[in-house]
Amino acid sequence: MFKRNTLSAAALAALSLAGIGAQAQEASSQQLERVEITGSSIRRAAAETALPVTTITREEITRTGATTAQDLIGLLPSSFGGTVVSNNVGATGGAATANLRALGSKYTLVLLNGRRIANFAFGNNPVDLNSIPLSAVERVEVLRDGASSLYGADAVAGVINFILRKDYQGAEASYAEYKGTHGNGGNSSIVTGLAGFGDLAKDRFNVIVSASREEITALKAVDREFAKTAVRPDLGINKSSPRNGIPNLNFSDTNGNKYVGVNPLRFGGCNSTEFALVIRNATQCGTDYARFIDLIPEQWRVNGTARGVFQVNEDNQIIAEVMQNRDRVQSFYSPAPYTVNMVYPTTGRFYPSSITLPDGTKVTPTGPISGTWRTVAGGGRSDITETKMTRALIGAKGTIAGWDYDTALTYSKNEGEIFFGPGQYSYAKLTPLVAAGAINVFGPQDATSKAALDSAQLTGRQQQASSTSTEVDFRVSREIYQLAAGAVGAAFGANFRKEKLDQFSEPVLASGDVVGGNGPVPSVSSGRKVFGVFGELVVPILKNLEANFAGRYDKYKNDFGTSFTSFSPKATLRYEVSKDLVLRGSVAKGYRAPTLYENLRPFTTGNNTAANWSDPIRCPGGVAITNTVNPVDFYKSECEVQLDAATSGDRNLKPEKSKQFSLGIAFSPIQDLTTSIDYWNVDIKDPIVAKSEIQVLSNPSAYAQYIYRYDPVNDPDAAHPIAGSQNKDFPIAYVYLPQENTGKTYASGLDFSALYRLKAGDWGTFGAQFDGMLLLTHGYQYIGLPKTSDLGKFKDFGAVPRWRHALTVMWKRSFWDVSLTNNFTKGYEDYTDPTSVGPDYPLVRKVGNYSTWDAQASLSPTKALTFTFGVKNLFDKEPPSSRNSLNFQVGYDATYTNPIGRQLYGRVNYKFF
Repeated sequence: MFKRNTLSAAALAALSLAGIGAQAQEASSQQLERVEITGSSIRRAAAETALPVTTITREEITRTGATTAQDLIGLLPSSFGGTVVSNNVGATGGAATANLRALGSKYTLVLLNGRRIANFAFGNNPVDLNSIPLSAVERVEVLRDGASSLYGADAVAGVINFILRKDYQGAEASYAEYKGTHGNGGNSSIVTGLAGFGDLAKDRFNVIVSASREEITALKAVDREFAKTAVRPDLGINKSSPRNGIPNLNFSDTNGNKYVGVNPLRFGGCNSTEFALVIRNATQCGTDYARFIDLIPEQWRVNGTARGVFQVNEDNQIIAEVMQNRDRVQSFYSPAPYTVNMVYPTTGRFYPSSITLPDGTKVTPTGPISGTWRTVAGGGRSDITETKMTRALIGAKGTIAGWDYDTALTYSKNEGEIFFGPGQYSYAKLTPLVAAGAINVFGPQDATSKAALDSAQLTGRQQQASSTSTEVDFRVSREIYQLAAGAVGAAFGANFRKEKLDQFSEPVLASGDVVGGNGPVPSVSSGRKVFGVFGELVVPILKNLEANFAGRYDKYKNDFGTSFTSFSPKATLRYEVSKDLVLRGSVAKGYRAPTLYENLRPFTTGNNTAANWSDPIRCPGGVAITNTVNPVDFYKSECEVQLDAATSGDRNLKPEKSKQFSLGIAFSPIQDLTTSIDYWNVDIKDPIVAKSEIQVLSNPSAYAQYIYRYDPVNDPDAAHPIAGSQNKDFPIAYVYLPQENTGKTYASGLDFSALYRLKAGDWGTFGAQFDGMLLLTHGYQYIGLPKTSDLGKFKDFGAVPRWRHALTVMWKRSFWDVSLTNNFTKGYEDYTDPTSVGPDYPLVRKVGNYSTWDAQASLSPTKALTFTFGVKNLFDKEPPSSRNSLNFQVGYDATYTNPIGRQLYGRVNYKFF
């Protein structure tokens, strides 16, 4: 789908890999413009550097049908496993992130015009891809190799550089509509405008302004058969929740009998559409929460950019850039679970005169009734996240005394607010209403009780945050010495950056007063200063052998007292065996300091595990043991539920260190065909991760110290939890999942690319592009334990498919441009909950391959007017089914697949002048 550049003079002349397709050979014989390519700071002819870079041109961006940066990067075979808006449903303030090599989003450095932008304001996320306006992007350069020596110590997996349009003259506008053939949401529309004026050569200035607005409608889970229910017997899973709008009740009857976890609707098969009930077991009903959630949330984003260039003289320019991007996301997810003790009083006006047992017998209750309740009567919860990215730059570039220079002051700020949407409640307001019996927990609300329930809703802002980066940088380059084999090129530079993170929780959030929330969410505020210097040398050893040496020193100084220093070296070699064959290789070290959030996140309880689990001691295999102390009058659910969890950062985290190397070959076996194969290998020592719930709860005996229990008799408020307790009378207080350094992360693989162009005279031009990645190893290692391979398997951090590719075939003739693209992700072993393995839940299950075809045709009847028609997912391929339990979505994995199905789109673009 995308071109890969070997960026080598010999390779360009022989292999046509300079990113200009069929015109490569013609360009190689001409004087090439001196430019800077992602991966080197030395300005030189575009064909002379040695690193393989994936370049996605404006034409190719349009051909993909992508409307957002998230969509585009998700199509890269080398980037997968990053977060997307879809799997952020229910996770407030979630960003969309890139993830080269599936090593983790934090190792991919995202740049805009070659410079950093502020990280996402909420949580521990790197740059939000959706803060970058794809409509304003001229091209994207993806360096699939460690770049810590040039761009900063954290560029371990590589760099994705979005380059905005420059030096444009004219005006154009476009409008596009995307409609799913199934209807019911996930549709989008986007309008863009671009104008530029001023000729640098004649007028000595150029100004470009652009603007865009995109809207995406919500897609509900109930509108897709494969995702509309949390009960999937075909997968052996029942993810319904035991917390219901009509609870599973604990009570005594007038004959002195005690009942635990009995639902009054179980006798009728839990038949209640209004409360979305389904059968959980012989006595209980569960809430099918999937009926309330979004697969794709409602979104809109608007963007404006401006760039001005003033040509001071023939060799020097002054540049100013400004950009602002705003977006809003509202996602709906399950009704709020009331996780404190729900006890209904005998004096409540809805107290039942009788309760039907699962066998149909009716008994008369006596005394208070407790149970596991959820605010289904108030509908699904929702959060509204509004963010704004502001970026401004003033800089200069050019040539002075034979040195190419580039310097700028860049300010960027990502800021946002999260608001309570419908369905959010306060414990402080709701608890006295429940305790007084004012809310009906046994059936539908009447007008009075509904008004009481509504009075406990939360409104307004829950959190605000900002992430700010202010940086000044300067770099120079030139040829400094002439050897027999050619000129030695050198570059030197330095930068100083201030980072600031402020995450402020409103009192209701900081105190944990959100029903079904994550417990207390404290505010986090601090900053750091980063100073870096770097150097680079390109040395021609022989006429056909070139070496590149680069190194960078970084110093991090945190406002809270800690500091880190690092040196990141890199060396590359390029050897031209013949005009048709080029060999290349690299070796490098990287270094990543803990983020401010990883250091400072305070210890908090009240969180939940992402997936449903059973207490390994009190509910082994999902079956509750008997003759134990029941906590707080039976209210605490311990079987197949989201368990209580706690988390924290750590100021004493060690920096991460990496080693990597690569070997590659680029060759042209026949005329008009260019190919390349690259082997790469990365090892990361002391990676910082949140302790995995899968790790702890899949092997609770080995990780018993991360499971804290409490004495429900003598310590009912769990004020003094006990780590590692094996007392069967003590329920879980929380599963502790802190940020920590672990052993290592590792990966290796092969990148493949090919480009073929054939001019067929009157028949036009035919072409094909192929981009693929084969992983050879991938996994992680915890301290003191053997390595764990997640290659082709769903493990602690998700699934890592062994193979991905993109293949595009094209035909262009006159005013027609037609293409067909296949995007393929190989299947993998599904997520396995070891406590659920049985006849209906096999130990090993395969998630099928995911292969989709996209088609597009463009018609340009005039130079000014272009019509584009396309189909995404031509054959309406559904996502392969999966038991993945880490997101709200059920039945498929939102990270790798798209739930919309076949989607038609049309675009019209008009150039006014």
